[in-house]
Amino acid sequence: MSDTERQPIALREWFFPSNLLTLARLLMLPALLRALLRREGRFEALGLLGAAMATDLIDGPIARRRGEVSELGKVLDPIADKLTIDTTAFVLTLTRGFPWWATALLLARDAAILSGSAAIYRRHTAIATAGIAGKATTAALTTSLLLYIADGPRSGRPVLYLALVPFLFSILAYGWRFLRSLAKHG
Repeated sequence: MSDTERQPIALREWFFPSNLLTLARLLMLPALLRALLRREGRFEALGLLGAAMATDLIDGPIARRRGEVSELGKVLDPIADKLTIDTTAFVLTLTRGFPWWATALLLARDAAILSGSAAIYRRHTAIATAGIAGKATTAALTTSLLLYIADGPRSGRPVLYLALVPFLFSILAYGWRFLRSLAKHG
């Protein structure tokens, strides 16, 4: 099917197991935020963030194995990831010593990715998906956030610094893909 012939999101896509997992990740976010904001909520927050991001590990493989890779999943999954990670980073900046500069970089990168993806979609009706650098960044940031929840900066900061490597590569990869898309279909 060409880009100009894309079909709207079908109602049945909302019920694909992979998309239900992504929706579950979004639905866990309010409970995660409540746990993060409570002094005694550390273990609950660890469990919720771990469970939420575990859904991210398995939703894609499930969709591919079942032949249910969907337009809805391509849109919903990265939004769920960014909301979960960005919101967690913001709250940890307020409560557990997560550096403000890292949260600012993360928010700026994700805003640029979402804006660029929306621009590509408007021009070409193509949905940009994450590359290996984006997936590595998500894994590294999740590990850092979990460590900040568990032990604060002492354990979280070294992993955050390591996460900057795939983070930088993801910025370059997404930027390159965006420019290539503009040049290709400009």
